Amino acid sequence: MDYTTLENDFGCACDEVIVTLKEQYKNNYQAGGPGKLEAFFTLIKTEFESAEAKFIDSNKLNADPEALKRIRGIAKKHAKKCIDFYAKVD
Repeated sequence: MDYTTLENDFGCACDEVIVTLKEQYKNNYQAGGPGKLEAFFTLIKTEFESAEAKFIDSNKLNADPEALKRIRGIAKKHAKKCIDFYAKVD
C-alpha cells in the first residue's frame, strides 16, 4: 500500500474539516466566551474523530495497523493544531 497517497488523501479530508470548523466557530462560538470555547474544543475532537472513522471505513483500513497508526496520527496532529490556534484567539 502506498501510505504517502493515503496520508495525502486524509490530509485533504482534514483540511475540509478545518474549513467547516472555521465557519462553525465564526457563526456559533466566536462571541460565546469560555463556556462556548470549551464546547468548540469538544466539537473539534468530535469532528476529527468522525473524519478519521469515515476515512478508515471508506478505504477499508481496519485490518491495516500501519495505515490506522498513520491516519490516527494525522487526525491528532490536525486536531491539536486547531485547539492550539483557537485557544489563542481572543
